[in-house]
Amino acid sequence: MTTPAHPSHAMPEHELPCTSDSLPHQLFHGTTWHSRLLPNVHKFVYPYRYWGVNISALAAGQALPEVDTAGFGKRQRLKGLPLFSTGKKALQQFYPDDYLQGISQSSRSQELNSLSENNNPNDTKKSLDVNAKTSEKSNNRVPNLTSYQDLEQRLHQAFMTHAGSAPSGDMLGLVVCRNVGIYFSPVNFYLGFNEQQQPTHLLAEVSNTPWNKRHYYGFLLDGTDTEFCHDKDFHVSPFNPIDQLYRWQVKVKQQPDNCLQVRIAIDISDERGEVLKTGIKMSGVPMTEATVRDSLRKNPLMNMTSLTRIYWHAFKLYAIKKVPYINYDEKLADSKQQQAANKKDSV
Repeated sequence: MTTPAHPSHAMPEHELPCTSDSLPHQLFHGTTWHSRLLPNVHKFVYPYRYWGVNISALAAGQALPEVDTAGFGKRQRLKGLPLFSTGKKALQQFYPDDYLQGISQSSRSQELNSLSENNNPNDTKKSLDVNAKTSEKSNNRVPNLTSYQDLEQRLHQAFMTHAGSAPSGDMLGLVVCRNVGIYFSPVNFYLGFNEQQQPTHLLAEVSNTPWNKRHYYGFLLDGTDTEFCHDKDFHVSPFNPIDQLYRWQVKVKQQPDNCLQVRIAIDISDERGEVLKTGIKMSGVPMTEATVRDSLRKNPLMNMTSLTRIYWHAFKLYAIKKVPYINYDEKLADSKQQQAANKKDSV
């Protein structure tokens, strides 16, 4: 299945009207699981939340709710800190500059190259100075419509670069927000749709926790249920080698209220067989003041607990279950895991 790229003269997506057929902003609740089979068994399942932001609608002016602390409960109340916001620090804050970092650098470089070719050197220097000042202030600026449109353009570019085309309909992000000013997300997912709101694209924004790097995987979807395989090309876990195969299973179904059910599973294998099964299964509800309050009442500090759990399970694998550490980008044949397996076989 191939979705045509947007022509260069097409109206920017942020100028498209937001219609009743658009997907709503959603709160996704469900579970994330991790089932390691080799070299030692290790499993866990945890509740998880994604903020389902319709980035196309956001860029067109459909705002996210602003939720203060009123009625949240005295014991869980944080003085002066909103529960959810886009414009200021909050218990959970959606900040567009946290997502798709580096995607816009290529387009900005092309813009600067164009300036240097068509304008005089003084104009180019002014542009560079403005960009430098903007970069310095980017971590502190209050998001506005332009910053949402920039995010939409970065997402459009990311789909073009990593999936070969861009969606013709809505683009929805399943993202983790800042928690009391701290941003952390192992993976964000972005779904693209056609004009009939059928899923056509998937982009995964993957972070490897200890090394603080990001990588993008982009795919075309064949409707509501798609499977595909590819070689791993980004080191994520210090307990998995780089020469592995990823098999994705992606299911996206629309519910009667126009919200989505999403299941994304990844089976990871290498020459030893199936090594790891991981994924998410989520159901969306409309993002309203009431649903935000209810979600944060149940799980106010998800980012911090997620990071703690990652290191806790890494400790258990290494110190308790004695799974050998694998160096960055190391192949299985060169790793201590293979050495341990060879030693075990020889005995």
